[in-house]
Amino acid sequence: MNKRRILLAAGGIALVASGIAVAQGPGFYEQLRYRQNDPFVFCTQGPSIEHNEIQSPKCWVPLPPYTGAWTPTFLCRPENYYGVRNWQQADYDSLSQYMTVCPQARNSGSWTSRRGQGAAENTDSKGYNSH
Repeated sequence: MNKRRILLAAGGIALVASGIAVAQGPGFYEQLRYRQNDPFVFCTQGPSIEHNEIQSPKCWVPLPPYTGAWTPTFLCRPENYYGVRNWQQADYDSLSQYMTVCPQARNSGSWTSRRGQGAAENTDSKGYNSH
């Protein structure tokens, strides 16, 4: 009887300890290879054509609430047999990173311009307009 109580107590302590470890686990971070490592812009707009991160047109785009959902644009092959171009390595890589990083957000926020800098993609890391 005493062994059973000890085992149950030990199991309970282990369960509580593992729950605490999960609750206090480290945050998620992965260096983004796109959008100058800006997760807000990357998760809401995907990779940039303007900064030569991918070719035009985009083969995929993020979908609201920007936490991992996406859709092909049907402008590229193989989704569209008559598409403008084939998917390139950068398309696959950016989509893979999108599907890894963006679902880590608990929810999707909105962009608020605080210094008159305009759109999120035109703002540098210090909050100033980069254009």
